Amino acid sequence: MAMVKKSALGCVGLLLACLLFCVLFRTLRTAIRVATARSQPVNLYDLVIDASVFPLEWYTCLGPVRPPERARGDRLEHDMLYAGFCPEGFDQGIGGAQHAVFEYGDELGAAVAFRWDFSRNEFSNRYTVSPWEVPEQWSYRSSVADRFKFACAEIEPFDLGHVVWKCRAVSQYDEYVSYFSAQLSHMTLEDLERILVAIDERMAFHLGKEME
Repeated sequence: MAMVKKSALGCVGLLLACLLFCVLFRTLRTAIRVATARSQPVNLYDLVIDASVFPLEWYTCLGPVRPPERARGDRLEHDMLYAGFCPEGFDQGIGGAQHAVFEYGDELGAAVAFRWDFSRNEFSNRYTVSPWEVPEQWSYRSSVADRFKFACAEIEPFDLGHVVWKCRAVSQYDEYVSYFSAQLSHMTLEDLERILVAIDERMAFHLGKEME
């Protein structure tokens, strides 16, 4: 019986050692790859888009700023920046469009956040009138991001009192996660695609990635 227990403990110990080795290996591999690809440190402000990539009537109505301390780290990120964009005459606060970039300690941390937080919670059915789906006329998919998810749905937010069509895109680039959300009442899907391409181009330039 004692030998069985020792054998089981040995297997558990070996499994934990293998898992630790895999984590360390992936972290080291990411660090080497990132250090090789990037010629200089990344400034988080450089990864957030600006109003120049929006239709002409849009402007930056917030940020980019860091959220209040009580809201930082809610997604286990090390740092994040947020910006809000509005069309001229839009009177719904910062509800027009938002872009946020979350920085994690390594690629694995960003991948976990993408899988278990962003790709589920940001596409939940809360307040939705229709399910989250990819529009039939939509074909764009990021060639730069390690992971990418895009969908649109009709939403009835409790604070607006009417239905809006909203699209969201979540992407992981190395140790960063990009979150973009926009109401399409003041832009088209073509406008939205140009914005997502601009996010990809910005990420590729500053993170040393290749655009296809």
